[in-house]
Amino acid sequence: MKEVDEFGLSRRDRQTIASIFNKHRGVEHVLIFGSRAKGVFHAGSDIDLAITGSDISHEVVRRIKNDFNESSLPYNVDVINFSTLDNADLKEHILRVGKPVYSPS
Repeated sequence: MKEVDEFGLSRRDRQTIASIFNKHRGVEHVLIFGSRAKGVFHAGSDIDLAITGSDISHEVVRRIKNDFNESSLPYNVDVINFSTLDNADLKEHILRVGKPVYSPS
C-alpha cells in the first residue's frame, strides 16, 4: 500500500501538483480545501484547490485546469482563483479549513 499524506495524496501526486503549478508564473500559494483538507475524504474524493497570486487570469486558471485534466492524477481536480471568488461563504470556508499544499520554491 502506498504512503499518503494527511490529504490522501501520495508523494507522486504531490509532485504532479507541484510540477503543474511550477509551469505557471504568478501562482504564489495554493490551498487545498473541502473534504481532503477536513480529513473526511474517501479514495475517490476530488481535490479542491484555491490559488492566489499576481496575474492569475481566467486564461491561466483554464490552462491549469487543462494541465490537471491531462495529468496522471487519478482524481478530479477543481481549481478556483481565490482573488476573483464572489461566493462569500466559500471564501470563508477556504480561509477556515484551507491548508497550504503548494508555494513556489
